[in-house]
Amino acid sequence: MKKIFTLLSGFLLFAAFTSKGQDTLLYEGFQFVMTSYLTHVTSPPPGNTVDSLWYDYDADQLADGSGSSKPREMDFWQIRALADTNLYDMHGDTNIVMAASSWFGSPGQADNWLITKNIQLGAHDTLFWKSAPSELPRYLDGYEVKISTTTNDDISFHTVLFTAAEMTAVSAVPHDSAIFANHTFSSPGIVHGLDGHYIQSGVTATSPYTGMLRPFSVPLDAYANQNVFIAFHHNSYDDNLITFDDILIRGTPKNPVAGISENKAAIALNIFPNPSNDNAQLNFELASETAVIISVSDITGKSVYSENKGTLTQGRHFAMINSASLSKGFYTVAVQTNNGRSTAKLIVE
Repeated sequence: MKKIFTLLSGFLLFAAFTSKGQDTLLYEGFQFVMTSYLTHVTSPPPGNTVDSLWYDYDADQLADGSGSSKPREMDFWQIRALADTNLYDMHGDTNIVMAASSWFGSPGQADNWLITKNIQLGAHDTLFWKSAPSELPRYLDGYEVKISTTTNDDISFHTVLFTAAEMTAVSAVPHDSAIFANHTFSSPGIVHGLDGHYIQSGVTATSPYTGMLRPFSVPLDAYANQNVFIAFHHNSYDDNLITFDDILIRGTPKNPVAGISENKAAIALNIFPNPSNDNAQLNFELASETAVIISVSDITGKSVYSENKGTLTQGRHFAMINSASLSKGFYTVAVQTNNGRSTAKLIVE
């Protein structure tokens, strides 16, 4: 099949926040090529129970068919434009992501793996990441996020934590290709862009939209205090390209002193570190999918920052507050959803 590939995506990075204490268990933003600790393999990873290396496992061994030298396996990819201003990040980043292709010389299924080093979890940790397909709804790439509590070879990843759907049947009418209802997607799975968020206009009738990096999160409470590996498994059949960025595992403080939600019935909310003089991380948990607006107000009630996050999925999410840009003092951080409003106090010192 003939496709025209244009990846227009963007992001800003939460640089500096990885140094904020022991609550960050894992972070990789792909600012730099990971030559020292990412190992490219064409046979399964070694099956270690403890390993400080990440693995890119190209199990399908199929050649790129796009004619544009896309990475056929999980590899570094230079994004062509920075267009996404709707993410959590508030610091600059190089425009590099991890990417893998499912567009080969002839139709075939991708079998690409990005496997993290082992992580020793705490009691209440959450996995965060961002992903974007290069093309949608036609040729939308899907993937699975998996976890292993034993070793890092691919057969050890028995549990699926998250599924992103792929397109499985294409509309027969090109000018209708922008309509999601005219396409069939795998099930179960979240269909990127179905809600109208984290997409932007494409360049052709057969490529009506390109993806923007969208944040996702999965709680890891069921694996409390265990040693685990996380795998991003790209398994689309004859689609295009998937990209990943900002993979993070972060824990909730055991005894947060400040920043507890004033309205727990609406949303679970906390901020740390608090007080803060650089970056503060706002953590919140949604009981259901909802629109989210985050705002910060000073002691007089004047708004000093506001951001519409669009529609977020059920589960745990986080946002970064650039407290270094705020004057010293007391602030109110609010998370407004369709179900109510919750607030927390932030001290900037």
